[in-house]
Amino acid sequence: MKRVLSLVVAIAFAAPPVSAAILFESGTLGPTGLAQGTVAATNITPNVFTGVRFQLTQSVVTTQIGGHFVDLVNGTFFGAIVALDDENDFPDSGDLSTPDVLGNTELTFPVPSDEVFGNLSLALDPGWYALVFGSGLFNTSGDGAAPRNNVDIGNPTYIAFQPLSGLGWLDITGAFSNHRFVVNGIIIPEPTTLTLGAIGLLFFLCRKKT
Repeated sequence: MKRVLSLVVAIAFAAPPVSAAILFESGTLGPTGLAQGTVAATNITPNVFTGVRFQLTQSVVTTQIGGHFVDLVNGTFFGAIVALDDENDFPDSGDLSTPDVLGNTELTFPVPSDEVFGNLSLALDPGWYALVFGSGLFNTSGDGAAPRNNVDIGNPTYIAFQPLSGLGWLDITGAFSNHRFVVNGIIIPEPTTLTLGAIGLLFFLCRKKT
């Protein structure tokens, strides 16, 4: 009986190995090492927040967010993940102070352009989210941009907010595209049929023994 229980426990708690992966990328990485002004880019400053919507179909834990950026004036910028209701939704606030903002991290604009990341650990359920980059919030103050020399993967929808415009969040897909915005993390594996069966058998044997 002890051998059976040991085997069942081993099976029940065995899980597929997990490793860090790219959970979302809006575009492939284009040429890096570019100076400001030598490539078309979308501003990321205290006056312009730029982001992209993305969908998760499995539960995940994020580890980093980032992408391809370039410095305009030395400094830092923020990245944030915001929960959305659907593929057409926008963040609930311009200053990212509402509960739909799930977390943020600080990054430093690179000189010349490069791919950079900031650490951000969040447990996310399947659903729609926005990955937003900007400055002037969360103790950041830099001026930079996201180069548009990458190639979009699929059909990402880009969004932007200009605090001084009074227009609120806007969909900028088409006019401003080909960014590389990335979410790295770990996919949480679903319990397998074998695992669930082993747990059921263990429960049955324990009840029978008592």
